[in-house]
Amino acid sequence: MFKIQAITDFAFKLALFYIPILIGYLFAKYYERFESVNKVLTKLLLNIMLPILVLQTLLNAPSSTVLEVPAIIIITILIHFFGIGLMLIRFRTTDTSRPKKGALLLCAGFNNGIFLPVPLILMFIGEVGIAVVAFYSIAQMTLITTIGPIIAAHYSGTEVEWQKQVKKAVTFPPFLTVILGIILLFFSVSIPMELNPFLFWNGQITTYLSLFVVGIGVGSKFLLSDLRAAVEAIGVRQLLVPLLIAAILVLVNLSNVTTQVLLLQAMMPPAVITVILSAGFDLDHETAATAVTIGTLLLLPVIPFFPLLFS
Repeated sequence: MFKIQAITDFAFKLALFYIPILIGYLFAKYYERFESVNKVLTKLLLNIMLPILVLQTLLNAPSSTVLEVPAIIIITILIHFFGIGLMLIRFRTTDTSRPKKGALLLCAGFNNGIFLPVPLILMFIGEVGIAVVAFYSIAQMTLITTIGPIIAAHYSGTEVEWQKQVKKAVTFPPFLTVILGIILLFFSVSIPMELNPFLFWNGQITTYLSLFVVGIGVGSKFLLSDLRAAVEAIGVRQLLVPLLIAAILVLVNLSNVTTQVLLLQAMMPPAVITVILSAGFDLDHETAATAVTIGTLLLLPVIPFFPLLFS
């Protein structure tokens, strides 16, 4: 009886995960003004809902997570640099145009660090894992706004607007939220009990709204341009990098929650921002869009095995 109930609960969780993505995909396909809706929802998530969730988890985070911040940042850097390095090695044996190289490097290096991981972590690990996501996203945003434009500019021959990139990194909402959280922790400020119902529903809505945005991203970026090159980048991003990170996590002594979150982050597909960067620097954005689409679709069948992985 217990096993049947457990299987039923798990199947229900999977349905709650896939359905918002499917709705978002159909929304992007059949609603002409989906881009404006997507922009509003993305701003709502990044500027309000996710920062509230981050602040909540930071104030309730165990001390072990705070002590592990240096390790989290180092492994975050490795997750990105392993992808870029392995792709550069692959280029030595291929004859690929510079615009395509730039796009593939971005896809192999920068993964979806928020909109897919947050719902998965809330479903399979719990809110305690969001604190790790916060520190991961800060390190990732720093890399995206510095290393990302350097790669894109190098393969397109354009210059990087450094002032603009630094401003993006410093004003990144999760970064500002972490600073606020550290200040509140220093003064031993706690969250009033009266806010718990609001915080609960904020976490629930953030989960499914993030999945809806992921579906819109897949629907709007769905392309199959140079599938072979895109699959090679995905192989690096979602297979080789997770294997390397898993080996490192076995060797280092981190808490179970931090280990699980970092391994999950390493498995995530290329981020939609790789398509935006590629288009902005006149790289092969169609190949980048293909990598994002296929990478996200290939991740979906793996999700049912996450409980086994995290056990």
